[in-house]
Amino acid sequence: MATQKKKKTTKKPQYVRAKQRKGADVVLWRRVVTIIFLMVFIGAVFFGIKSGFDWIGRKLYSENPRFEIQHLIISCDGKLTEDYIRECSGLREGMNLWKLSFEDIEEKLLAVSRIESVQLERKLPHTLLVKVKERMPVAMISGRQVSRYPFMIDRYGYVLPHRRKLATLPLIKGLDEELVLGAPVEHADVETALKIIGICDSTGYLRNYVRIESLDLKYSDFIDMRLHGGIRVRMPRFSLKPKLQNLATVIKIANGEGRRVKEVDLTLDSAKVPVTYY
Repeated sequence: MATQKKKKTTKKPQYVRAKQRKGADVVLWRRVVTIIFLMVFIGAVFFGIKSGFDWIGRKLYSENPRFEIQHLIISCDGKLTEDYIRECSGLREGMNLWKLSFEDIEEKLLAVSRIESVQLERKLPHTLLVKVKERMPVAMISGRQVSRYPFMIDRYGYVLPHRRKLATLPLIKGLDEELVLGAPVEHADVETALKIIGICDSTGYLRNYVRIESLDLKYSDFIDMRLHGGIRVRMPRFSLKPKLQNLATVIKIANGEGRRVKEVDLTLDSAKVPVTYY
C-alpha cells in the first residue's frame, strides 16, 4: 500500500497595516499656526509698548522745548577760542539737551589735534557745560622731514603744530621717521625722552640744575643730552630718576666749587660719576 506524502503548507507572512489617524496632520498644522500667531502677537505687543515709551520719551525730553539750550558755556584751559570750539563741535543755542549725542560731540572735538580731552555736562533744564583740555607741548621734535620749524609734542607723544612762543622748550632730535601732525609718535626712545623731561619738571631741585636743551636719539647705547651752559651728558635709557638726581648733585657741587661742568657720563654703574670740567 503506497504511502502518501504529506504536503507541506507554507504559511504566508501576515502584514499588519497601521491605520493612520485621520486629522493628525491637521492638528499639527493648527498647533504650528497657533504658535506662530502667538509669537507675532507677543512681538507686536512689545513693539507697541516700546513705541509708546519712545513716543512718551520724545515728548517729555528730546522734543520738549523746555530742554532747549539757552546757555552754552564753553571753557578751555589753553588758547583755543570759544568760537573755534563751537565750529568744531557744531554746538549752538536752541539745540535740545537730550537729543544731543555726547559721543558724537566728543568724537568731533577729539579729532582736533590740539584737544586732549572733553568733558560734557547737562545742567537742567537748559544749560550745557563744555570743558576742553588742550594739549600742552612739553618739547619740540624733529623727524625725517625737513622743515623750517620743528613740530611740538605733548606729554603723551602727540605731534602738535609749532609755536614760536614755546621755542625754548627742549628739542628731541635724531629720530629717523616721518612725523604726522595730530598723531602719536610710537617710538620707545621718544617715550624715554619724554619721561626724562617729565622727571626734570616734576621737582624744583631737578629743574634748577638739569635744564635740558636737547635730547639726541641717534645713538643706540645712550641718549646724547645737552644742557644749558654747554653741558653734555651721556644719558642711559634705564634708572632715569636716580641718574638725573646724581647729575643734579654733580652740577650743584661743581657750582659750589666754582667749576664749570663740561661732560658727564651716567652710563656706568659705579658710585663715582665720570665728570669732565672746562
